[in-house]
Amino acid sequence: MPRGKTARELTIGRKLRELREQRHLTQQEMAGKAGVPRTYISRIENARLLPGPVMLLRIADALSVTILDLLPQNKNGIGALETADDPYWTTFVSYFSQLRTADMAYIVSHARHLAEQDKTYAPMPVLAAR
Repeated sequence: MPRGKTARELTIGRKLRELREQRHLTQQEMAGKAGVPRTYISRIENARLLPGPVMLLRIADALSVTILDLLPQNKNGIGALETADDPYWTTFVSYFSQLRTADMAYIVSHARHLAEQDKTYAPMPVLAAR
């Protein structure tokens, strides 16, 4: 039985397609730039696959955007456009993208655990203060 698609899968797929089409790239051309099969791009765009941090970085690099540009906006409507010029997030993304896959997964897992423990936890304190 197929599982339901998450909002994140749908949003990342839509955003990928939008950015790819803005650059007049076919799925094949996009796949070549990212170093993945064309079907991989298709599966993301059709919300059949949610790429991990390493793949998101490869895709972002292929599109000449940041990882934040591919991620869905938070519930307050604050997304990549408002955080892209923030020096904290620019530095964070720069360092995060240099980590090994296992280290990325550990950090994401730890952040999720913290957020689940404390529902008042604000992972973006600068934006939460607005």
